[in-house]
Amino acid sequence: MGVSIREYVIEITIPKLPEFSKFSAALVKTLDKIRYEVDENDGEGELSEFYCFAREYPRFYRYHLDHAEFRLKSIYQRYSIIRDEVSKNASINEYPSLGMSISNPITHQVYWDFEAYLMALSAALDLMARVVGVSFVDQTPVSFNKLCGKKQLQGPVDTLRKAKERWVNRFKDYRDCFVHYTPADNRVYADIIPHGSDSILRCKLPTNPNIRTVEGFKYSKKVEVLTYGATLYRHFSALDKAVAKDIMKLYKNSEFPKRTKNLFFIGQRTR
Repeated sequence: MGVSIREYVIEITIPKLPEFSKFSAALVKTLDKIRYEVDENDGEGELSEFYCFAREYPRFYRYHLDHAEFRLKSIYQRYSIIRDEVSKNASINEYPSLGMSISNPITHQVYWDFEAYLMALSAALDLMARVVGVSFVDQTPVSFNKLCGKKQLQGPVDTLRKAKERWVNRFKDYRDCFVHYTPADNRVYADIIPHGSDSILRCKLPTNPNIRTVEGFKYSKKVEVLTYGATLYRHFSALDKAVAKDIMKLYKNSEFPKRTKNLFFIGQRTR
């Protein structure tokens, strides 16, 4: 009796994407609601600068989140390409019992997309910090980390600090390492690892990015690009909703915005 072609196809699973909303981020919707009410009630136009700020900066924020979503979906698509190619072209007889590793232009594109993904999320965090800063009378830093460092500030900044301790610090470690020091490896691979009757596709990440040198990196089977990327997106979505809730609560208590002038041209570099 002949062996069916199906028996020679390797079944490979890849990590799942998070759910993406069809609507704008919570912070964008919240600032839209606030600015519409401000525009309706601001007869003298005293809040016209804030109105422009509340229209523009949440949209810059959304731009970076859209970029992050695009990059994460691109990573998933490249995983899918690798999976399909291996499944079609490698038979069980050719498949090593310990798995296999692949390095080609597609695997490099996975990591290029991942680095761009980290940079997009980092930019979105800074835009979030800039919006939160309007909750205070005095000028605040325009970067996420520096705003969190202002210990006298509370309210939504407390929410940012909790996220910083829970996941942002780790995320920033990866971003700084890959952008300023070294990629994940000097030749990046996608690994196909046997797992029961199926196999798993993964692209490794170092568990100790602050070493900042390939020679010192350590790896774990639990840490990989797409899984971590999806987890980051879920963390960011939860933070977006929490900060939006904080700001709306302040607004309803007539405590937002507290700074309504000189909202633009902040952070300009002079030489």
